Amino acid sequence: MSNNTNKRVSIVERKTNETNISVKINLDGQGKGNIKTGLPFFDHMIEQLSKHSLIDIGLKCDGDLHIDSHHTVEDIGWALGNAVNKALGNKKGIKRYGFSYLPMDECLTRCSIDVSGRPWLIWNVFLPAVSIKDIETEIFKEFFQAFSQAASLTLHIENLYGTNTHHIIESCFKSLAVAIRGAISIDLLNKENIPSTKGTLTER
Repeated sequence: MSNNTNKRVSIVERKTNETNISVKINLDGQGKGNIKTGLPFFDHMIEQLSKHSLIDIGLKCDGDLHIDSHHTVEDIGWALGNAVNKALGNKKGIKRYGFSYLPMDECLTRCSIDVSGRPWLIWNVFLPAVSIKDIETEIFKEFFQAFSQAASLTLHIENLYGTNTHHIIESCFKSLAVAIRGAISIDLLNKENIPSTKGTLTER
């Protein structure tokens, strides 16, 4: 289900031999998250994304966690990004661009977004610890890579400084949340138009 003229909502089901994922989102929600991935720390990160973007996210994943967390984290990026892209529809009236400088204690993270229809990720983030709560930290890049591809947006995330791995990861999710909230919000001065000289944000 994709968006209609009144509501920017979508439902995505993604099933493979590695993960079984269901996602329901409302871009114009209240930041309510109901997240069940089998990875409590990752649940907390997606809850932060929901809370600070004001996107309602219902997400459930049954993944092959007996192997590791890789497939669960990456595949959720694909499913969630796909849900965002579907809910945006033709992207008429959105502001398109968003950015955030997000401080969290000792660290500062910057996120910039262009809902361009041209997927791209720049990831300038160093994570001091190799794992956190049974998740290999290198997989978080794969989440943001999958999300940017499936949501069809240009995404630049940079941690400018920080020493605590938990804080750095959480600041990345929160910074994304604030930036995407700005980018997908409706521009009241341009609400009847698609913000592109090409006339489309769905074709490259």
